[in-house]
Amino acid sequence: MWLTLYGSYALSRPPLPDGPATVHAEVAREMVAGHDWKNGWGNGAPGAGSSKALDWSIAANYRLFGVSDFAARLPGAVCVLLLAITVYFLGRSLFVWNAAGLYSALIVLAWPGTFLATRELTDAPFLHLETAVVALILWNLLVARQLAALPAIAVSAVAAALIFLTGHWPGMALPLLILATCWVIRLFAPPAEKVRRLLTSWAVIAFLLGDVLIQPHFPSRGPLLWLATIAPLALIVGGWLANQEAFGNQALARRIARYLFAVGLTVGAIAVFFGGHGPVRFTVNKTRWLITASSSRIPLLVFALAVVVGVSGNLLFRLQNKARVANCFLIGILGGIVAAAQAGLVIDSPYSSSQILAEAIRPEINPGDIVAIDGKYADASSLAFYLDRPVLTADSSDGPKSAGFSSVWNGSARVFVWTRTDAAFAAPGASYVIARSGGKEILSNQPNSGGASF
Repeated sequence: MWLTLYGSYALSRPPLPDGPATVHAEVAREMVAGHDWKNGWGNGAPGAGSSKALDWSIAANYRLFGVSDFAARLPGAVCVLLLAITVYFLGRSLFVWNAAGLYSALIVLAWPGTFLATRELTDAPFLHLETAVVALILWNLLVARQLAALPAIAVSAVAAALIFLTGHWPGMALPLLILATCWVIRLFAPPAEKVRRLLTSWAVIAFLLGDVLIQPHFPSRGPLLWLATIAPLALIVGGWLANQEAFGNQALARRIARYLFAVGLTVGAIAVFFGGHGPVRFTVNKTRWLITASSSRIPLLVFALAVVVGVSGNLLFRLQNKARVANCFLIGILGGIVAAAQAGLVIDSPYSSSQILAEAIRPEINPGDIVAIDGKYADASSLAFYLDRPVLTADSSDGPKSAGFSSVWNGSARVFVWTRTDAAFAAPGASYVIARSGGKEILSNQPNSGGASF
């Protein structure tokens, strides 16, 4: 499942989007090019990076595989794999049942929020992996009755160091706080092992959730919001599914499977209707899609197929009393939704990324030419990344909004300016549209010598 959803096609497509996240890709490249792994530089400016763990891991991949989308996205994808493995062992330990770990790991991988949180280059996967690893270590220390001062201090120090590398300093206090809470449970909880185990289980789950909730600006950070509840939710649902598999009422389960089959067919039919007739508008992860063209209907059709196959497989194997395979079909619905989201992101990529514009003007650019962004660097960060060259910005002293840019535009050097079509750059002289895609365009002070024309 990881190879299908994270470790293959999704590493290269869609192209990196415009925005602050792609700045990390450029910071990592300048680390490698300048042999400076201590300071974060982006577009020649210091202090652009905010997460050493993220920037260093991307830079290390550049050294191994070269500069590419694949290398930039690989650290986040590996974090998801390691998070699923950690949750597997944590679920197996918490509920003393291998099936609980299996279900928990599959939910982590198939959850659409996990996938969407890794589409941008953020440190959220690192933060959640670090928290899950510390939770697993704390559990083993407590349940194995090996809790002592030295390992407690060691675990807390490692947790603080890892979280500090991701740039979330308030999180350093949480491992110490949860560790103290677990110690109190250990010393003063009722002697019954079942009660102590239950209390410690909820303390570990609270740790997984709490480390994210105390992070600065949590409500405004999309990837953190998507991943905030995945580990504790996966553990709770995974434990419940394992319990139902072993001790549940099979007659009731078959009846529920029939209801799910009916609901799934209805939902699938509705999705096929909108996919075939459109138009329909929906929003995922702050990205708005308007389904009108045949290609943009693909996500809805993939979603419909996933739902119908999932509920059909669940019912078929429920009738054969094969609960585990039936449950895996239900989890597979989530995987199908992830595939639909991936298709939607690829289709929408001309609007979210400037990669097409970069490839369109690459044959026209010479070393002495000037590339500028009519806005902030993050507004067209993917343009700079794919062109692999420094750019001017509107807020720089020699950028498009400066008083001296008129002489640059009317000079002998070739100038390319990235701008939006709904608020196009007011060129101080004759201008030519060199490329246009996804509501963005490239203006130049000289016409094309080859390539596209508009």
